[in-house]
Amino acid sequence: MTPHYPEFTLQWHITHRCNLRCKHCYQEDYSAFSDRAALARVLDQYEAMLQACRFRGHLNITGGEPLLHRDLFWLLEEARRRQITTAVLTNGTLIGRQEARDLRRAGVQYVQVSLDGAERVHEAIRGKGSFRAALDGIEALRAQGHFVSVSFTAQRENRRELRKLAEICEIAGADKLWFDRVVIPADEDINRLSLTSDEYRKLCRQAARLSRQGMVSCVRALQFLPCDEKHIYRCTAGSTLLALLADGTVMPCRRLPLIAGNVHEQSLLEIYRDSPILRSLRECPVPDGCRACQYADLCRGGAKCVTYAQTGRWNEKDINCLRL
Repeated sequence: MTPHYPEFTLQWHITHRCNLRCKHCYQEDYSAFSDRAALARVLDQYEAMLQACRFRGHLNITGGEPLLHRDLFWLLEEARRRQITTAVLTNGTLIGRQEARDLRRAGVQYVQVSLDGAERVHEAIRGKGSFRAALDGIEALRAQGHFVSVSFTAQRENRRELRKLAEICEIAGADKLWFDRVVIPADEDINRLSLTSDEYRKLCRQAARLSRQGMVSCVRALQFLPCDEKHIYRCTAGSTLLALLADGTVMPCRRLPLIAGNVHEQSLLEIYRDSPILRSLRECPVPDGCRACQYADLCRGGAKCVTYAQTGRWNEKDINCLRL
């Protein structure tokens, strides 16, 4: 009988180039893995780590905008040849019928498209024409039978858009809509885009109502509070999740910008085993502020990235948790 190993997700930013410039974007350079040889070296490292640690491999390929990388489809097909599953995280604007067919041939498990609300609000955040282009991308993907997940990043400007977006996704035939909070360091949030705890709680309650109607997925971070307490989300950054940036930098998660190493200097396995920050995250102690909570051992403090962005410390109670 084949052993059932846990899945390890590498969120791989194969390029930092993008055709949009969103208000909440934190990308400041436009590097990329240069060619197939560079991509293959990382795949070799990833395979070696999976084998040594007894993980199953899954790649979330993203950017920037991953469809701008000329070797995206080669990478997806090569990963499949190595029995590593894949998904593509995109803004959707560059996906037409041919791209949707190529993604189907490459065997991706799903495609995630970012939408930030109805047309007016979405385009105020992502730029003119981006809304219709993203919906066209979803239509092309659905025509090829792809599982399409829509990602909604909640911030001050779009916090009232969730219901409208749920209706849009239903009409477009998207399979799933899930939301998360924008993560911006407090000293960089000059436009005050981050939600207050009260705003986030109200949004979670609305998501809970929509979830019961089957319109919104409600299992991320503290969304379990008003939703389904049988499914307690726990941050896996540093344990079964790593982010690899286009310059080779390895982080626990793209939203938790703590540098663990660089694949041009060390192997992924060495970084995973030896990085002090990754080892600390894997120990994942229950924050002092959470100890009285009945979900403490499961949740372990909520979304570390949000707390780190606001306080500079990841190992404390989620700043938006109002349970205690």
